[in-house]
Amino acid sequence: MKSKRKHDLQTNELADWIGRWILRLKPHARILGWGALVVLLAVFVFFVLPKIEGGYGAEAVSAAVFNRARGSFEAEPLREFLRTYPDSLQAPTARLMLADRVLRESAAGIAAGEGADPQAKREKQLAEARDLYTKVAETDDARRPMARVGLAMVLLEEGRLDEGRAALEEVRKEWPQSVAAVKAKAHLEALAGYEPSAFSDEPLEKPEKPKEPGEGGGEAKPGELKAPETGPPAEPKSGQMPEPKAEK
Repeated sequence: MKSKRKHDLQTNELADWIGRWILRLKPHARILGWGALVVLLAVFVFFVLPKIEGGYGAEAVSAAVFNRARGSFEAEPLREFLRTYPDSLQAPTARLMLADRVLRESAAGIAAGEGADPQAKREKQLAEARDLYTKVAETDDARRPMARVGLAMVLLEEGRLDEGRAALEEVRKEWPQSVAAVKAKAHLEALAGYEPSAFSDEPLEKPEKPKEPGEGGGEAKPGELKAPETGPPAEPKSGQMPEPKAEK
């Protein structure tokens, strides 16, 4: 009984203390309200806003840069994007697109710069495409089938036809219902019956011997008259009647 009364007394004392402070602060309620608002605003500016800019803000910026890079027909804007945003959400797609463009440039035989070796450039392009496709295949499950098709195309560009065909068949078997399987099937059909022809540096036809001047309708030598190809009819001999012309 005594403990209960003691607890009640303590509760009453706490309530009285709170009431007294409320009465003291009531004349300053507006000032305290503005102060609390300032504190909340400072917390937002210094703690919440930097996290937003570092998260969603950075993703928005990288998405904008990626959209500009993918709109270009050249490969360099995508390279620059990957150098700047290697860990962005758009990075796997950018790697796949860049690999496709580099492989397309290699297949089209884009000329190397002045003084550069075309064969060395082609090998560099194929190595870059292989590295990009491999990274996508190893890190992105959703884009792995298309990356595997790209790796098969690199093998074909290198002239390794059997390995390239086998790689395309693996894609068809492993992901039969995917877009990559459709693409692999199209490449296999295009390769059906294809065999590389042996290279020969012999000309297809022997070059004709150049004609001497004045021979066979060629130019006449200086001081030499060229016989006309056609001339007037020969004069009839003495005592010979000319043949009558046929009437039209």
